[in-house]
Amino acid sequence: MGEPSSAYVVCPVCGHVFRATYASTYVTVGREADLCPMIPGRPSDGARLIRNAVTMCPVCSFAAGEAFDDLDLTFDERYGIEERLKEDGLLKVFRKGQPPWLGFHAAEVCGKERSLRSRELGDLCLRASWVCRKEKERPFESTFQLRALRHFMRSLQEDDLIGRELSVTTYLVGELNRRLGNHREALNWYVNAGRTTEGDPRVAWLDRLIDRQSKLAREQAA
Repeated sequence: MGEPSSAYVVCPVCGHVFRATYASTYVTVGREADLCPMIPGRPSDGARLIRNAVTMCPVCSFAAGEAFDDLDLTFDERYGIEERLKEDGLLKVFRKGQPPWLGFHAAEVCGKERSLRSRELGDLCLRASWVCRKEKERPFESTFQLRALRHFMRSLQEDDLIGRELSVTTYLVGELNRRLGNHREALNWYVNAGRTTEGDPRVAWLDRLIDRQSKLAREQAA
């Protein structure tokens, strides 16, 4: 398991200085079918390590997957982010309780204002769903799976994905559909994902995953 470390960071929106904790690496023993890392130890420990992929300001709730020092926000971006964070319904309800998925939600809210690619927004929501699963928050797991699915589908239309990123994103649309109960839709997307790999040996692992999950979806659709 990765050794946690910490550093003082400055929020690029409100200027608050705080200590952020993160793990640069962690040991895995494989991945689940939606690419969630399988981390030795208690599920809550794994959730904590995944959560460290984002940093959230404890004062204004600005959050991002990038290092705060690397962000250079314009005045308009800061203002837009502040307004989005103030008006966000989930943050209003859950800011004080700080559920484990909140940082990813806040990062998605801020990412929309920062015009992040749909692929990146989908990745934030996918990671949030992983945390929810490990923390046994099933309703929110489904919520974030659906949000990730929508972002990934938009990404396939807008982001000009190529190569491995295209294949993995297409596969994830299928897998998230399957997990949400849309088994026949999932089968169509698995077929699409298989077409994008074109026998590339670098993604042979993905071909195997597509075959396995396609069989499962067919059984579930029967």
